[in-house]
Amino acid sequence: MDLRIVQPRCDHLARSGRNGSKGSQFLLWQAQQHESLEEALQDAAISVACTRWVAGRANACRSVSELLAAPEVAALLAEGAATAGCQGGGSTASGESSGSGSGSSSSGASSSSSSSSSSSSSSAGAAPQRRKLVLVFGREVEGLLDHEVDACDYTLSIPIGRLQESMSLSHAVSVVLSRLFEMRQQASGCALPQSLADLAAGYEDTGVER
Repeated sequence: MDLRIVQPRCDHLARSGRNGSKGSQFLLWQAQQHESLEEALQDAAISVACTRWVAGRANACRSVSELLAAPEVAALLAEGAATAGCQGGGSTASGESSGSGSGSSSSGASSSSSSSSSSSSSSAGAAPQRRKLVLVFGREVEGLLDHEVDACDYTLSIPIGRLQESMSLSHAVSVVLSRLFEMRQQASGCALPQSLADLAAGYEDTGVER
């Protein structure tokens, strides 16, 4: 998984961003910066705009489950599940965007990508190309602009009822990533950590999901 930030308004590596990212600071240090969303999406196999407002849009999904059931999305995720096994990484922390996106995405539109290994490679003996599902999250207050949503293949809304207009950015990222992690864990058959000993063992090659 990687984090991409589009036109940041502040330094995502500032102390406040690092403190908020907790155990996912490595994603902040490795984050890519882009001048436009189109540039950030260049290698995306499928891009998903996460927004409260999906009415009237093509390929609109009103829950994470609906997104995961979309044939094109399900096929892409199945590619990764077939090759991932119990390897670490992937969608563990912002999207498949694990909790890292929330530390700095208030500065501008941000995207997280999760990779799946395709069955083809460019040459004999070369590593398989990575097909990426990219989750696009907007700014904390304004969210995604219309043209940014239009640039994505799917739109995703999290059902929250009528008590509030929308979720905070960090909560939205956590909800989406949690569902993607759950799906990945079930597909791989890896055991989740049940104790501090399991968490410690996760840093070794024990089959415990990291």
